[in-house]
Amino acid sequence: MLLFIFALAGIVIGFAMNRLQGRKNQLQNISDIRGLWLPIAGVLLHLPFSYFPAFALQFAWLLTTLSSLCIVVFLILNRGRLLPVLFIAAGTVCNYSVIALNHFRMPVSPAALAMYPGMTPETVYAKKVNYFVATSGAKLYFLGDVIPVPLKWVGGFFSIGDVLLGIGIMIFIISVLIKKYPDTPEPLSQS
Repeated sequence: MLLFIFALAGIVIGFAMNRLQGRKNQLQNISDIRGLWLPIAGVLLHLPFSYFPAFALQFAWLLTTLSSLCIVVFLILNRGRLLPVLFIAAGTVCNYSVIALNHFRMPVSPAALAMYPGMTPETVYAKKVNYFVATSGAKLYFLGDVIPVPLKWVGGFFSIGDVLLGIGIMIFIISVLIKKYPDTPEPLSQS
């Protein structure tokens, strides 16, 4: 949900910047994004954790690694947008590192969990089998889901990597929506 909010913010900011500069939205720039299917595939690779948990747990290392590789290839293809690529790469590295070092499960902070009345380690695990409450510690714990956001529709646990990914996605979308290409001259008519 957090990444969706950052993406939505990028769209709103991009549209507002175009409006303030008195130009049309540059929606045709979407065709300039190379490998747009890759981040979509990366997100889809996480669906088995929710819908086929027993299968996903057996192949957590493969699903997580393939998902991160989709993002890396996407970033390589779009490396011309340096600032958002750096943010997204940093977020991907942070999230992959903490997950890989914790047996391909994301640690959740007990303190963050405490902000949600009635939420127990069992309910976290029931919702997401690739998460665990780090009651006895975790490797790179500070990169885990340690940031609580107790808002009704947006709330949850987020990591530093999620925030970096979100900022990168927002900047990427803004850069796509506001890039203005020089007008191409009309071809000369031949008489």
